[in-house]
Amino acid sequence: MKFSINQKDLYNALNIVRRAVAKNQTLPILTGIFLSLENNTLTLKSTDLELGIKYNLKADGQIDGSIVLPAAQFLNIIRELPNEEIKIELNQDQWQLQIKCLNSLFKINGYDPDEFPNLPQVEESATFNLPSSKFKEMIKKVRISTSKDETQPALTGALFEVESEKVKMVSTNTYRLSYIEAPLQTSVNEKIAVILPGTTLQELNNLLEDEGSVEIEVDSNYARFTFAGIEVISRLIEGKFPNYELVIPDESNSKFSADLSQLHGAVKRASLIAKLDANIITLLADDGLMEINSAEGSSGYAHEELKIDIEGPEQKINIDAGYFIDVLKVLDSDQINIEMIGPLNPLVVKSETEAGDKFIYLIMPVRSQS
Repeated sequence: MKFSINQKDLYNALNIVRRAVAKNQTLPILTGIFLSLENNTLTLKSTDLELGIKYNLKADGQIDGSIVLPAAQFLNIIRELPNEEIKIELNQDQWQLQIKCLNSLFKINGYDPDEFPNLPQVEESATFNLPSSKFKEMIKKVRISTSKDETQPALTGALFEVESEKVKMVSTNTYRLSYIEAPLQTSVNEKIAVILPGTTLQELNNLLEDEGSVEIEVDSNYARFTFAGIEVISRLIEGKFPNYELVIPDESNSKFSADLSQLHGAVKRASLIAKLDANIITLLADDGLMEINSAEGSSGYAHEELKIDIEGPEQKINIDAGYFIDVLKVLDSDQINIEMIGPLNPLVVKSETEAGDKFIYLIMPVRSQS
């Protein structure tokens, strides 16, 4: 293998594929990045056997070939080189890569590429496209509700459902729930219902751009996402996702709206005191005003007020301030719409667009200790 490539182009490519490099040393080759040159196309791959990332870019190639290089060492060297042409040459007898750039010379020992596992093949049961910006928005709004409890694997990811001309994503940690749906431009012939891992959602959120589209392929074991020259393949989570439809209320007693920025600021300030204890705040909505209070304790007390528009009777509820702040950060409108039934039922945040997008966020109440 012998080729030339710009430092910035190679560094950007390495930053993409490094996200699937294995963190442990159980299989040393999985801590590396696979490089292959063929017909002036440089292919980079990485995998931890749960997630795989592949990226192609152009290079000025003289001799085709492949090698697996230690990811951290290779990335660190390329990062520190100047933004100039890099000349790379492989000594296949020793599996050693030589890197030249201006007055710099490095030699890195690597691995036989034949020992690197192939990325899984997705046996297509359905293929469809979504705008990248739309998919990224959906991921952003469901990621906040995934669970960290590994004893309930299904809750550590998000349910991904596609049927007819609609795509849905749902996540919950049993104390809160995120639901988002959006229309599809093209319909699918069969219903899809799989669970995407939370780590996959995180990496997709990091890699997706605001322009272009993403092609999604799903079978019973894997999902593939292709966009902007990047291919992400993820193993799906096995298990049954809870029946979320039973949790979302069909109606409410009171509806109110508030300025999103003002509410976000008020809750964030109140949480400065609340988080020193259990991070619980009390919301009291009545007569055009919302009060936000922390419990009085050894750390102090916080009280905030803001104007709201309300329809229905007075409402009072205790909720986790962190859960509330999380949703306030991912909403992208000027106003927030909230529905409530009573102090023992979830607080519901809703938003809907003319294009048919719908978002619902539930926070379960915290029972008062008094």
